Amino acid sequence: MSSSPADPKLTAQRHSSPSLSSLLMDIAANFQAERVRVRDITESLGQRSFGFILLIFALPNSLPILGIPGVSTVTGLPMLFVAVQMALGHKRVYLPRWIANRSVATVDFQKLINKVAPWLQRIEKLMRPRIMFLTQVNAERLLGTVCVSLAFLLVLPIPLGNLLPALGILFIALGLIERDGVCVLIGIGIGIAAWVFLSGLIWVAVQTVLVMLDRLV
Repeated sequence: MSSSPADPKLTAQRHSSPSLSSLLMDIAANFQAERVRVRDITESLGQRSFGFILLIFALPNSLPILGIPGVSTVTGLPMLFVAVQMALGHKRVYLPRWIANRSVATVDFQKLINKVAPWLQRIEKLMRPRIMFLTQVNAERLLGTVCVSLAFLLVLPIPLGNLLPALGILFIALGLIERDGVCVLIGIGIGIAAWVFLSGLIWVAVQTVLVMLDRLV
């Protein structure tokens, strides 16, 4: 028996919805105010808010061109807040005022999008709706739990410990936005690797401290 073709409704929905990179470039190009708030972006994206906010906060930690020392703690807390809501099954993102009103200069936001958009466009060419059950509402709670654990790692002040957790969240977020289960699986795999790597790093650090204390005694 031959496999049935893709659901035409899903295909039509896919083509009628603009890509994330296009949406970001439109928002950046058309924004008139001097500063862009997190609230402005989430309201522009509607149902994409969960995946998008996780993506936005993961980007500064996962792209070397945007890496800033100490930024993982600042961005990890909002990600943790959003991921917890996702794990609890909330339908929309509810951000406290101190997060929703955070803003950046529109010029800086446009520069950020101009750097990120070409990279996203290359990724989007490889992405398509597949293994859809991993991106459905029922799976979002589990993915939210995974993102909570990775955001927790981001908050910890571990040197060089932010890259893998951020990449895990980044791929999970992209998978949710583009409905690509393969991308979600890659994110989960990176997340597992992050926990293994950082757990080993912490174990080595603890053992080193214990040896030093033993020698002092």
